[in-house]
Amino acid sequence: MALNVLAMLHLLALLLPLAMAASTPAPSTLPRVDFSRMGTVGLGGSFSGLDWWSPSGPFSQSSLSNSSSPAFSSSSDTVFARSEDGSYQALGNTNPGGRITALCWSNSSDADGSLVIAGSFTSLSGTTASNIAIYAISSSKFSPLGDGLSGPVEALFCDNAHGQIWAGGNFTAPNGSGDNVGLWNVGSSSWTSVPFGGLNGPVRTIQPSQNGSSIYFGGRFTTSFASNSSLANNSTTSGNITSVPSAPNGTATTGNSGYLTPVTVPYSANQDPYVQIEISASPSSSQRNFADPHVLVCPGEAMWLAADNSAATVNIIGVNWMRASGIRVTNALVQGRGTSVFSFKSTPDNAQLSLTYTDPATGQNKTCTDRCPLSTDPNVSAQDFIFTNGPKELTGLQMQLKEWIGAGAGLSSVQLLSDGAFGSAIPNTNKPLCPGNLPSSSAQTSGDWTTKQHTTPDPRINSYYFSADVNVGSKDLPSVTFYPYVSSSAIYNVYISIPGCSVLNDCAGRSDVDIDVYPVIGGLGYSSTISEQVQDDTRTLVYTGPVDASSDSFTPTVVLSLSKNARSPQNGNTYTVVADSVVMYLVDVSGGASNSTRSAGTSINGTASTNSTMMGNASSLFGVFEYARSSNSTLNAATAVLNNSTETALSRLGMTLDAAHNASSSPTRWTVNAIAALQNTVYVAGDFAVSANFSNVVAVDISSGQSKSLAMMGLNGAVRAAIILGDKVYFGGDFTSTASSGGKQLHRLAQWDPTAQSWSPLAGGVDGSVTELAVSPTSASQLIVVGNFTSVTSTDGNSTASGGYAVFDTSSSSWASTGLLFGNVSAAAASNNAKNAYLAGRVRGSSLNPVSGLAKLSSGNGGAATISSWSNVNFGSTGSAPPSSSSKARRDMDGTHLTRSFLSRFTQSLSVQGRRSMLSSRATPPTIPAASAPAPAVLAGVFWQNVSASGKPEVTIIGGNFTSTNGSTEIEGVAFYTDGQGLRGPSPPVTGLVRALNIVGQNVYIGGQGVNVSGVGTGLVVYDLESNSWVTGGVSNLNPASGSQLSVNGIQTRGDTNTVVAVGNFATAGSLSCAAVCLWDATNAQWSTPGRGLQSGEVRSMDFAGSSEEILIVAGSFALPNGDVAYVAQYSFDNSTWTALGSLPGPALAVVVDDNNATSVFAAGYSDGDATPYLQRWDGKTWTEQNSTLLPGSLVQQLAFVPLSQAHDAEGSIENDRMLMVSGQLYLEDVGNATSALYDGAAMHPFLVGTTSSGELAGGSSLFWSNDSFTFYVQKFLAKGLVVLVAIAIATGLILLLILIFFLIACCARRRDRKVPHQEMYEKDGSDVSSIHQTVFNNVQAALEQSLVGGGLGGAAAAAAARNRHSAPSDYGAGREGEYDDEEEGRETTMRYDFEGPDLQPGEMSMKAGQRVIILDDVQSDEWWYAKDPATNREGVVPATYGECDG
Repeated sequence: MALNVLAMLHLLALLLPLAMAASTPAPSTLPRVDFSRMGTVGLGGSFSGLDWWSPSGPFSQSSLSNSSSPAFSSSSDTVFARSEDGSYQALGNTNPGGRITALCWSNSSDADGSLVIAGSFTSLSGTTASNIAIYAISSSKFSPLGDGLSGPVEALFCDNAHGQIWAGGNFTAPNGSGDNVGLWNVGSSSWTSVPFGGLNGPVRTIQPSQNGSSIYFGGRFTTSFASNSSLANNSTTSGNITSVPSAPNGTATTGNSGYLTPVTVPYSANQDPYVQIEISASPSSSQRNFADPHVLVCPGEAMWLAADNSAATVNIIGVNWMRASGIRVTNALVQGRGTSVFSFKSTPDNAQLSLTYTDPATGQNKTCTDRCPLSTDPNVSAQDFIFTNGPKELTGLQMQLKEWIGAGAGLSSVQLLSDGAFGSAIPNTNKPLCPGNLPSSSAQTSGDWTTKQHTTPDPRINSYYFSADVNVGSKDLPSVTFYPYVSSSAIYNVYISIPGCSVLNDCAGRSDVDIDVYPVIGGLGYSSTISEQVQDDTRTLVYTGPVDASSDSFTPTVVLSLSKNARSPQNGNTYTVVADSVVMYLVDVSGGASNSTRSAGTSINGTASTNSTMMGNASSLFGVFEYARSSNSTLNAATAVLNNSTETALSRLGMTLDAAHNASSSPTRWTVNAIAALQNTVYVAGDFAVSANFSNVVAVDISSGQSKSLAMMGLNGAVRAAIILGDKVYFGGDFTSTASSGGKQLHRLAQWDPTAQSWSPLAGGVDGSVTELAVSPTSASQLIVVGNFTSVTSTDGNSTASGGYAVFDTSSSSWASTGLLFGNVSAAAASNNAKNAYLAGRVRGSSLNPVSGLAKLSSGNGGAATISSWSNVNFGSTGSAPPSSSSKARRDMDGTHLTRSFLSRFTQSLSVQGRRSMLSSRATPPTIPAASAPAPAVLAGVFWQNVSASGKPEVTIIGGNFTSTNGSTEIEGVAFYTDGQGLRGPSPPVTGLVRALNIVGQNVYIGGQGVNVSGVGTGLVVYDLESNSWVTGGVSNLNPASGSQLSVNGIQTRGDTNTVVAVGNFATAGSLSCAAVCLWDATNAQWSTPGRGLQSGEVRSMDFAGSSEEILIVAGSFALPNGDVAYVAQYSFDNSTWTALGSLPGPALAVVVDDNNATSVFAAGYSDGDATPYLQRWDGKTWTEQNSTLLPGSLVQQLAFVPLSQAHDAEGSIENDRMLMVSGQLYLEDVGNATSALYDGAAMHPFLVGTTSSGELAGGSSLFWSNDSFTFYVQKFLAKGLVVLVAIAIATGLILLLILIFFLIACCARRRDRKVPHQEMYEKDGSDVSSIHQTVFNNVQAALEQSLVGGGLGGAAAAAAARNRHSAPSDYGAGREGEYDDEEEGRETTMRYDFEGPDLQPGEMSMKAGQRVIILDDVQSDEWWYAKDPATNREGVVPATYGECDG
């Protein structure tokens, strides 16, 4: 009864399930491995993805043997479907080298619809098709669309409402006279003429308008419209712009000086300007009408004459800085006198300037400094002088009149010339000093602005500006509207002047301002956002392009306002907005031709182009074309000038793009790649820019015809895709942030919110170019993203491998789990009547689980096993070891083609030595070729519990051939993983191929091939996990034999001893002869040779046998002490002897001992004669072949026993509660290829399949786990509801049972008291419970605790007995506690018979004859003993009659 109680309590404990990080569950057809008993389980290998093996998978026999079945390819593009369950199905391949660039879904006559495929190819799955084809879903067949198209197709639009398929690209029209646009009529199954003929350049995108009335085309083409349209004089890029000089008639200009606007000398309000501004000239003439120097600043008003026959000085000095590029001087030619020579100085620096001028007499440009000639020709009304060294900041001027004609010198006026135009926010600064209604700049304000003074280091010079304070959240945004006076139409750079915040002490409140520029009559508004958070005085470029001259009906306008999306102030809740001035620099003029172009949109550092965009009376458009279905025009858009009646809002944008394209410094890259329509707005995106306006994306309001840039001027890189999802617009491409400096980081994906007018990232984006976007067929909130990227990044920065396909869930702002594609995806489309997404690209393979060399295997109690990845563990494509030239490929199942794999090199290696089926004694052991492990690969793993850290976290330690990063820290060869902390690595890192890891206390021993740590050592090194430092000088180097390469293949600790066993390819340890196997004393820090030691060779694998692991089993190719060559041998620690285990066909690569039983050893390797793989079992006497399904080319790298949750039918040599997991690269006859397979003693069951980044079969290297004392016993479970009811009954019965036991013991004690002399009821040490009572209590309590920790009577050791060191592979029973004290632990006995089999009940412990056990309780029952297995720490009941009677 007590045993049943304990068993039921154990079942009750199973009701507390473990939390699992499950990803992909194993199908029910596979054996049910119970990984939960093994603790945390990892599988390392050279795979990028890992999946459960499936008979329909790419590595199954049916797939590999069927050459006609579509499959992914590395040499051609594949069109494939992704089902709702996440699986991929290849539909067909192009010819080698073919490309697929566009897909669309057609509701054709086919019952299930059709997929239209286009690109650059000549065939699809053997069907001849020229660049375009259709795939019928119901028949799974490809068909060409007529004779196809003559060139690459880049865009498709399936117009299902009209039964049409539109194609765009770079080809000759299949029907009609136009090019680059094709139209397929679904009803007639034929190509038909394009209504507008075609287009004259490549077409990259075709999209419908939102109401379907129009079709938009984008690409790299131009169209022409008649210029007498309504847009001709009301567009920034159409019509005639004539740059007419504004200088007075008769002015001798220099260069473009005739187009420059004279400077208005600024002054402040509330003061007489003539008090602030010094205007003086002396000596003056005695004639009163000619003695007032103030006339010099008012051209045409009067004249000033100097005193007769005297040199004179003229000063015009203000209190504000002005920017000037030259002067315009009008001579005073009156009374036969006038100035003939002068010099010029700027103030306040008093610098004499060099001037450049055009000689009115000769027309030649000349330069002067000290003696500058001023024309005295009465036909020259004024003369311009330009500062030779460029524009200059000054406060005024001084002229020395040095020579004259007649009685003396004189001047009519002196004007500083701007380098374009100027407009101040302060009204008085714009007002001219002269009386009358003269043209000038002006400004208007909205909101509360305050005039403030900016004091400069020179107390004589001040400047004035506006400032406004705005509370955060206020809807009242102050603004200043500038109306700069522009004297001539031309090409200008427009700048906003921003006072520096450091001097004004208002940096904390500064933020962003929106700038809107309206440069031409009736033209587009140019918007941008700039930052006023500038330390020093700054001028920021906001527009480059044509600007019309000011007139009675038009004035160029610039609006500055607090940005609607202003960043929060650095401190406080108040914004500070400043407004100073607008400065316009003249860039170029049209030359005055009557049909010159408005050359808009030069780059910031470029110059305007004068290339004409007008041909006769036609306006040119670039990159966009709108076809209205209602149009009855028959003109060819590719060649003809279209009637202006067909112009649309999109045409206006095309005109702007054309002018900007002509002016661009890199016009060859310009193209429109994507168009998307949302309500009344059309978004046009691609690779283009109009400086200081929009970059790579622009919005067009089709109702008003106005174009407007998006916030932050758009995006800083090319846009390749755009789509509408809900009320948002999504863009993908090559950009990484918004175009304006200080914008948002977007990482190639962006969401635009038209309502909020703001950009948002899609989590952390992707790591490569995005080529296409589509709406998921399974959810309207999910966005399909495809392109040339390899991983996606979450909001918190975690990266997950994805390949060129990913799905973003816009409702949760997170990436959906989509598995992994190996390759790039170029096109995507969603079906209208199914849940499939259709994709195309250069894809080599796929996996549901991106694991990058390291997978986690787990399962619930009795549940299905699952594959998942370690969170945020990603490796680079390069490894810690030099790349190997070897290649691995999967094997075709028909046997006609066997690609070169790792083992295919064995035959060449063996041929040199002579092939033989059996090695003779005292021969040289065959050399095992070095195994390659293409990066990224994890080859070894162990677990360590950090008991000194908070929460005692479990640390996973992995080694292999990989690199990674953690911030700026490089990780190579070895890495440490802790949940929630990601990967970290030792410093300095490990280079080389790490193949072996082992924990001894707080140290991890690291070995491998080419292992090196700078300043520490090579071959085998030790790292202290608690101090996070390398152990230096503690371990003597292992050294290879002459001519061979050092490799440490395995490191394990023998049981609970301090003996560490290292195996590999080496000859000595320091000076100690120690070939292939060497023993390290971790306590005394010294090497020793096992017995007489092996003579030579290499050991690839090892395991232990015996109850105290007193036997070491090694596998490889080596010579024993007596010179005999062996492939598997055992070493006895008890008598220090080596013994060969029979004869095998060739070198062994892996070995495992079944449950520490030296008479059940499994080994895998290859034949020395023909490299045929083998798997054999040693029964203590002979080897027997276990399975013949391993085909040539198979490479077994590890053998490990795993427990099952459901017993199998025992056949052969393996118990029904476990299976042998065989890992490597396995080619299984009549089954297919696998990375891991399960062997049940009779048959091999493919279990796991790994895939490399090239789509080939990947190898599995190391299964490792954390629980070193798990049991294989298959537990049987009752229904949970029944367990709950039984548990309630047990709880009640248990209390009654304990009371009953207590009284029975008391009665027995009283009877004994009557028969024997009186003794103390209690122990003398003060215990308040008798020893008999205490014994019973302890036994019951121990049994309860044993059940509640999940082990039961037949389960694992109690949790309190767990050690810090967790197991390495093949270390099933490593938790022994050494010898036991009989008085404290119980007496020891030996089992006389086997006690095992399928009929064992819960709580009963299986044992074998000759096995030692410790009897913990032989009082409770005469028939059963409660015992402990010292080899495994298992506890349970065994029959009393099966044990020895003595002891």
